[in-house]
Formats: sequence, structure tokens, C-alpha cells
Amino acid sequence: MQICSVSVEGFRCLENVAGIPVLSQTVLTGQNEGGKTALLDALNFLLHGTALSEHDLTYIGTGDIRELAGDAVTPQARVPQTVVTGGFALNAEEQLRLGLPEEVRIRRRFRPEAGTFLEIRRRVCQNPELRDLAAVKLAGLKELAAAHRVEPVGQANARNSWEQPLRELAQEMEQVDAWVPADSEVTAALPTMVYFRGDAVQAPEAVIQSLLNSRLREYTRADEVAKRVTDLEDYLAESLKEDIDSIRSHIAQRCTLPSVELAPQVQVRPALVGVELNVMDSQGRRFPLASAGTGRSRRISLALWESSNELLGQHDATQAPESDVVFVYDEPDTHLDYSHQRRIMALIQLQSSRPNARVIVATHSLNLIDGVDISSVVHLRTHEGQVRAEVLREDGADKDVRQHLSTIATTLGFRNSVLLHERFFVAVEGVSETSAFPILFRKHAGFPIQSAGVCLWSGGSNEGALRFARFLKDHGRDVAFVVDKDSRTNQKRVFRDDKLKEHGFDLNKECFYLGSPNELEDLFTDDDWAETANALWQPNTERGPWQPEEIKALRVGKFSSQLLDLFKGGSPEGPKNKEDLMVGIAAHLPKDRIPAALTAVFDALVSRAQNAGPHLW
Repeated sequence: MQICSVSVEGFRCLENVAGIPVLSQTVLTGQNEGGKTALLDALNFLLHGTALSEHDLTYIGTGDIRELAGDAVTPQARVPQTVVTGGFALNAEEQLRLGLPEEVRIRRRFRPEAGTFLEIRRRVCQNPELRDLAAVKLAGLKELAAAHRVEPVGQANARNSWEQPLRELAQEMEQVDAWVPADSEVTAALPTMVYFRGDAVQAPEAVIQSLLNSRLREYTRADEVAKRVTDLEDYLAESLKEDIDSIRSHIAQRCTLPSVELAPQVQVRPALVGVELNVMDSQGRRFPLASAGTGRSRRISLALWESSNELLGQHDATQAPESDVVFVYDEPDTHLDYSHQRRIMALIQLQSSRPNARVIVATHSLNLIDGVDISSVVHLRTHEGQVRAEVLREDGADKDVRQHLSTIATTLGFRNSVLLHERFFVAVEGVSETSAFPILFRKHAGFPIQSAGVCLWSGGSNEGALRFARFLKDHGRDVAFVVDKDSRTNQKRVFRDDKLKEHGFDLNKECFYLGSPNELEDLFTDDDWAETANALWQPNTERGPWQPEEIKALRVGKFSSQLLDLFKGGSPEGPKNKEDLMVGIAAHLPKDRIPAALTAVFDALVSRAQNAGPHLW
């Protein structure tokens, strides 16, 4: 049974967070105290039933402290229950064995006054009395049979004589979808969760206990062991017979009842209750790991993490199918140097490649965030006092947008961390601008354009760029366009006026125009171009230095193309393309020669970036 999604209601800061995907590799990111660890603990509660208390219930409202008369204070009320719901996929064998469809929802609820309940959503009889017949005592079955006029099919004192016809009746009645208690088989089929807390000083002991418990659970599922456990349960139940007879007799006597039935339900579930980990120093002295220092503890934890994949991957193919496992890492690279971080990343990649595994990582590490596809990143953010989960789903975005997103990420360094956390995205015509603008901007402003909060990207001629820009805007990002003036009406250009307006952009507020009169190259003077060419691209001896007058003569046509041809034809070292052309002049010109029209755009972009956020997905 493999978990595919999780929703949380009323657990700590997670008041109502729904539909979080659990993929082969999922990365949780977000601000500190934004709910990442709470989500992992909620998943542990769902899969393992870890104990909760009333302090885990979400405060109703903001959770502010109310002041009372005098010095007394009291917290606001809490929600009545915690509910963690998972979406699960079942393989063919599980569907047949459990009588369930391919996809099911299972939830675990906690109410302080009533305890914890594991429930499954499934098709059941409309009559609640006939849903969970296995939990009804024999006397209750007889009462139900009488109420529904059902006759036993065998001996009157045999449980199955009454349960079988009642089950047949329940199947004949109208069926509805409802939450009902999950039986022991469903509980046993839940995935194993191995939880690694990167910042826990006692992590090695906890890791070992978690790993060995997972293996113990695997061993218990083997047919031979399961039979031994069943025999032990039967033996213990039989051992209680004299005690039960005594209790029944006492109740019947004291309460003047003709008969009292007691049916003990003994369940044996092997579990590792603790692990003591000792180490020896170079002199052979033995001492607990807890006193060995944090550094050694962290290194041992890392070694255990690396061994976990091999340990949990040991499976006898002749036995039942390997159980599913969820590896959970909470800040796994805390206090680790880069080489150890790389080992963690390799381990996570290896574990997520297992067909029966899911890996969830809560982290602030840019290396881990940027190491997965953007659709695998779940970003938790706080909005108006509530935690929300935001995801770029592959099936929720246009194909061209996703393809353009991938292109940007690989060619321009638009990593996941940038897409998640930057606030102002500026689309330019092409690679000439993305290469030259950072050089010119730094000369003008005195600091990199990235540190101003401006993310440049090249739109090129792909209309998917406009869809991507719209996607950014729809997800709370500020977007602007820096457009050549001659592109505004050119039908071959993607950033022309009608296309920008069609995709919802304001030409006056979200667009900046360059050109004197047509394009970026026009902004630089004839002297600028001649001086740059003579300094960078040694002209042929027979032609002599380039002169401002011959540059001026090119401005009557397509200036940038003619300029490129001039320099390429006049020098074996000339620029190979327009990008070389623009990078050359950007690198050569001093600060005071940068065109005023361009510095005005830079200043406007900085102002926009300062007021752009921060916005989160």
C-alpha cells in the first residue's frame, strides 16, 4: 500500500492543509516554523499512530493569549480533533486480499476525550448496524438477526451461523461511501515510515530503533512467523479462560444475570521498545554515545542513514511482496559539510529509485531543493495566520509552460530555489540582454542585479514565454518586460503589444521600452561602438580602424545586423553573434558612458523589485 497524498486538519499549526502530494521524492520547503516538521509528524501519526495530546490540537483563530482579570491568562480554545487523511494506491495482490479498489483513503483521528481511531473510506451497507459485524458480540448478532428476521445457517451457538446471513443481507441492501473502522489487515498493510531527524542529538539510537522496528514488522508478516504469532495469541487467550470464567460468574451473581459472555481479543505486535548504543574510544573504554559529542553522533547517524537502504531492501522474493516504506528526513544536512551533504543527496536519490519507496525531505538547503523537479517541491507558507501548501503540479500547467520552465532552469540558472523565493521576474528579448544587462547594471548600480531582487530571463521567440510569465503573475510574482521598441508591432516578435495585452499585461505599468529608435543597440553612440570595436576586435590592417562615421551610416537600416556584419567582416577576431556584440560593449564601456535611457530602466526595475514582495507561491 503506497501513500500518494496527505491532508491534515487541526494538527498544531496545520489548521487545514489539503492534497499534499507524496511522490517518489518530495521536498518540503518554507519559512522557519512554517509547518514542515508538523507535517512530517502528522504523517507519522497517520502511518504509525504515534501518541498525541490535547497540546497538538490547533488553536481556533490566531492562537493569541487572552488576558483575564488580574495576572491570569488563558489560551484560546482548540479544535475538537486532529484528522490526518492519506490517499493510498494498492497493488493487485492487496486489492484481492483486502477486497478494496485500487485507490483508497484512510484517516486517523484523535479526540482527547475518546482517543485515536483509524478509519477507511469504503463502500458499505447504508445501515450502520450491519457495517462492522466482526466487532459485534454473539448476543448482538442474535439481536440484529431478530430485528431483520434473519435465521441462523448452522448451530445457534456458533458465531458464523449468525454473521454469515447478516453479511449476505448487508450486501443486498443499498451501499454508500462512508468512513468505517479499519480492520487489522488494513492496519498491517500501511506503509512503514522511517523517520530521520537531522538535528536530534540522540538521533543514532532513534534511527536504529526505527530501522529495526521496520525490519521486525517485515519479519512478522512472513507466513511462518504470522502463524507463530497467531498460535501465541490463541495460547494467551486460552490462558485467560479461568480468569474469564471467574469474572463472568462474579458479574452474573452480583447482577442477577442469567448469562454473561466475555470474548478476549489478544493481539501480539512485536516492537523494539528501545536501543542502547555504546561506543569505544581508542583505548578500549566503553561509554554511551550520548556522551561522545555531537560531531561523532552526527557521523554515526549519517552512516546509519546510508545503511538503511540496504537493510530495508533485504527481501525474500519467495515471500509476500515487499512492504512499502516512506523515508522521512527533517533537515538531514544540518551541520554537515558539503561533501557529507552530497552523500545525503546521493542516498536520497538511491532510496527514491526503489519502486516501493517514497522519500520526503523537509529542508532549507538550496542543494536539496534544486536537486529535484519543480513539481516535486511542496512550498509551505503562512498566509493570514494559516499554513498553506502550494505545488506546481505537472497536470496543472500547460505543457509549453513546463517545457519553458525546464529550459530556463537548465540554461539560465532559474533553479527551484529562485522560482520559490524570488519576487521580481523581468523578461527580456533574448540572450543578448540577459548577458549584457548584468554587466551594465553592476557598473551603474555598484551591486549585482540578482542582489537587487531582479531575475532576468530570455523570452526569445517562444510564445510559451508569455504563458510562463502569466503563470508567474498568477502565483503572486511581479513580472515586467523590457522590450525593443520595434518589437511592439512586429508580427514576428512574441513581446508585441497585442500579445502582451492578450495575456493580461498592462503595457504602461509592466513594460519598459528600449531603442533609439528601434532596439537596444541603438542606444549606444557611434563613438561608443567605434571605440569598443577598435579595442576588442582588432581590424584588418588593410582597412584600418573603424570610424564613427561608418557606424552612423548603418543606422538607416537594421542597425544591429549591419553592425555585426561590419565587425565580423572587418576582423578575424570580430564578434560571432549579437550576444558577443552586446557583451563586448557592456564590458568595455565605463560607467559614465552607459546610455541614460538604459540606466533609467535599471533604476525603475530596482524600485519595482523593492516594492515587489516578498511573495510566496
